[in-house]
Amino acid sequence: MLHGIDVSAYQSSTLNDVAVQDFVIIKATEGVSYTNPKQSAQAAYARAHGAVVGFYHFARPGDMQAQAEFFVQQAASVDGDILAIDWEDSGVTCAQKDALLKAVKALRPTHKVLLYCGRDFWLNIDTTSYCEDGLWIADYSHPAGSPAIQHPWTFHQYSQSPIDQDVANFTSAAALQTWAAGSPSGVPNWRTLLDHVESIPEKIYETWTASDGWDNHTEFGVEYGEDGVSWCVIFNWDMYHDCGFDAIVPKTDNVNSFTSWAKARGQWSLYPSVGAWVNFNDGAHTEIVVGFDSQNVYTKGGNSIQTGAVDNGQGNGVWSHTNVRTSSKVVGYFAPRFADGVCPPTADPADPRGGTAVASYTWPGAVNTPAKPSTPTPTVSLSRLVKAAKTDPTAKQGHQTYKAGVELVEAALLAEGMFAKADKKYAKDGSFGKVTVEAYKRWQKRLHFSGKDADGIPGLVSLTALGKKHGFKVVA
Repeated sequence: MLHGIDVSAYQSSTLNDVAVQDFVIIKATEGVSYTNPKQSAQAAYARAHGAVVGFYHFARPGDMQAQAEFFVQQAASVDGDILAIDWEDSGVTCAQKDALLKAVKALRPTHKVLLYCGRDFWLNIDTTSYCEDGLWIADYSHPAGSPAIQHPWTFHQYSQSPIDQDVANFTSAAALQTWAAGSPSGVPNWRTLLDHVESIPEKIYETWTASDGWDNHTEFGVEYGEDGVSWCVIFNWDMYHDCGFDAIVPKTDNVNSFTSWAKARGQWSLYPSVGAWVNFNDGAHTEIVVGFDSQNVYTKGGNSIQTGAVDNGQGNGVWSHTNVRTSSKVVGYFAPRFADGVCPPTADPADPRGGTAVASYTWPGAVNTPAKPSTPTPTVSLSRLVKAAKTDPTAKQGHQTYKAGVELVEAALLAEGMFAKADKKYAKDGSFGKVTVEAYKRWQKRLHFSGKDADGIPGLVSLTALGKKHGFKVVA
């Protein structure tokens, strides 16, 4: 999460009485008559300190169109700034709130427009769950980043002391800046997502062990923060997260959970649309829709099996599939609302996002650079590697406790010249046997470790150093 503040004319023009962090959101206007005289100077100070800048308007009862026009004319905003509507006055109805958000978006379509309100307003006064490009929720009774609401949130105001304190639901300042700036070259969010999903190589991502089968340990689970479990829903969330779109989808690892979430918010459909999460076999599996025609839906997903393969039903990688749309296997689709307001290609004649139904859609190939490299950085689990280093040497020759991770480490040790010439034939077998233990000892000694610290059992410092040189990350 990122940390920031929101300010008004009560703070100084240079903000030198507060700590500027990743973002600053500044009060610009109120009603149709008040303008913050310090907003331009406050924004200049925030920009000079590298913060993402936003402006908010305090809504009052009255003409919403007039307030929208007053806000965008008076706010000292530039391209890439965030705009927000502050909904705290009980004299402003939910319908008026919606109208004001839509009016601001229509006047400034290239800006992200948010709704700010307290938890009480959101749960007890709001009836539409409409918040344009994102929800900025105020909830002081729960920790930063954990507001007590179910709806996806973009910002959380968690404290008013000594000044309004906020967190943003982004993994990095660059991700927030990218989101605030909007899609590059006018590419809609759904297309950015689709290009990214299609960029993920189709292959096996798990390790096989004779005792447990496929082990569910993947880079996708590591990214999500819950590795070693069934990861089909996790893959879906990761794809949105990679593109900075995870604020519009629930973070869950359960198919029926996202299904209930979507139904409660009017985002459920019996028709496919690009980017939708399909529910297969009443909660048994999910994948992301990448295309459709009148007969079939085309999907790509994780923890799945390659078409025609036999895998005991467990799943082992990322694969594409074709299913008949009317099959009993297809329960329905969660259709996320993209923050840029553009509905993806959909087959739904009454799409809940207002899209126009089309007969078919097929991915034509990427039009922009994927959100992250098509081949994610490999990871090595320290705990699993240590287990392999202690288990494999006393097991049957060639025993593989952690094949994928050991292979990465062996390749790195080989490149470093740590294997004796006669032992190089064992340097690619995925077994952390006695020969690999000796090779790792040499690596530890090169790093000037000695005694018990150079026993051939990997440690965090030595493994991280090896990973930095040879392109893998170390996780617990």
